[in-house]
Amino acid sequence: MRIRVLSSVLTLRLGLVCACGLLFAGFYLTPKLELQKLPGFINTVYDETNPIVSEDGKTLYFTRVGHPGFDKSLIVDGGDLLDVPYREYRRELQEMFSALGSSNLQSPHHSEFNQDVWIAHADGTDFTTIEHPKHPLNNALPNSVCAITKTSDKVVVINQFYEDGSMYKGFSFVSRDGDDWTFPKPLYIYDYESLDPGVNLSLSRDNEVMVLSIENAYSMGEQDLFVSFRIHQTLWSAPRHMGSVINSSARDITPFISDDKRFVLFASARDGRNTDIYKSDRLDDSWTNWSLPQRLESPVNSSSDDAQPFLNRRTGLLYFSSTRDGSSDIFRVKFAAPKAPRVLARRANRSIRCYVVNSQTGEAIEANVTYSDSSRQNRKTVKTSPRGFLMEFDSPLKWYFQGEKSQFFAREIVVDPGAILASKLPEPQVEIALDPIAAGTKISLAPIYFMRGKDRILSPSYGELDRLVDLLRHHNRIEIEIGGHTDNVGDQYSLFQLSQNRSRAIKRYLVKSGIQAHRIKTKGYGPSRPLTDNSNESLRARNRRVEVTIIKVS
Repeated sequence: MRIRVLSSVLTLRLGLVCACGLLFAGFYLTPKLELQKLPGFINTVYDETNPIVSEDGKTLYFTRVGHPGFDKSLIVDGGDLLDVPYREYRRELQEMFSALGSSNLQSPHHSEFNQDVWIAHADGTDFTTIEHPKHPLNNALPNSVCAITKTSDKVVVINQFYEDGSMYKGFSFVSRDGDDWTFPKPLYIYDYESLDPGVNLSLSRDNEVMVLSIENAYSMGEQDLFVSFRIHQTLWSAPRHMGSVINSSARDITPFISDDKRFVLFASARDGRNTDIYKSDRLDDSWTNWSLPQRLESPVNSSSDDAQPFLNRRTGLLYFSSTRDGSSDIFRVKFAAPKAPRVLARRANRSIRCYVVNSQTGEAIEANVTYSDSSRQNRKTVKTSPRGFLMEFDSPLKWYFQGEKSQFFAREIVVDPGAILASKLPEPQVEIALDPIAAGTKISLAPIYFMRGKDRILSPSYGELDRLVDLLRHHNRIEIEIGGHTDNVGDQYSLFQLSQNRSRAIKRYLVKSGIQAHRIKTKGYGPSRPLTDNSNESLRARNRRVEVTIIKVS
């Protein structure tokens, strides 16, 4: 065992071309942006990059590169090489950095792959203290925080680390537990691949949307911007290219999504310039239709490389990294008017109408609905007619609804009233779709995800399969067919075989969970039953699916 796959890193590349700036609308810009370089205990002779700021503006995560005091924990085959002679430790680290593509092997601590997370804390508006977390947040391999989740003590970091010391491409979650950090847990992105080790991502404030800078087969040149959407708690959809307007044939990197998800900031080396920071507005709900990117004005951009923007709307401060003073340093400008925390105001006469519908016909039906707030306490039940019922919410937090009706499967859904009431729909509504217990019914399931090109089920899908197990246990008169489907890319025989193997993998999971094998049939349909025309990656993704259909009710 050694490093299994190339890691991810966060880098800046130097250039020498000067470029003029453009002023854009959409912010309350001050007449002259006042540039502030963060203090010397943050910016040093080493490279400081990738500023990420907490919502309250009082915690700054950043990456320091090439520092001799990096965390030297180096796990190999489950053991820490700090316990071996330094010469052996140094040789092992050199071999690892060489495998990653390092250009500096004589002095490993000077390598661009020597990246550690540092954290600065503010007293008021100024940062006054700094800390250097130890393993497991840091180790001798590349480490950097990319995003902060809705839970302020949980962050996203580059790479996937495992207890035996192996490391894979991708991203992980790490949580703070008092003064310590938990061991990284994988963040899964379906069909994730990057041909360049330099990667980054940004999460929307609600964690529902992710914008990545990666290079893959769909890139226009080097790294491009891709969008991905949350499917489960730790799983996001396959990255979708964000289009040829926002992307270019040059490097388009280090994205930031605004709190309202209406625009992105990012860095680009387009037009033969050095890396500069740009803004582009989202023009519709597709996430592939963007306004022509506008380069930010001076002093944000300079004749050197400027990248890794992060806008904190609570303070109005834009943080970014720049090589204008030689090494990479972190700067900030008063970029926008400070914005107070958003409080959901109850809108008069804007109740939400709730319906229960037959999932196969779409027809509204009578049923019992049990609901509770996010605490899961004070559960109440109402009997609803096909006209539905009105519900007024006294909390913007999530609510849980479960519909029940004889000869239908019970089903629970989660409702976000804040998002629904914030919409401009004239009559906001919620539908609870129930599957009838009858031959021919397709049982509603969240997507089941597999390792790319394999029949190995990814662990984020276990929860949904466990729900299917519970359903089959509760309704033991049912027999089902598990149908595997693919897109049309590849050898036809192999596609049919893959779809068959995936349906069998799900059957094995169900049988191991206690469901009788004779109740489960499997079928691989390959590309023979597409839902869409496979004309682009988004449509092909819809065709890659598993369908569970009732074939008999005893």
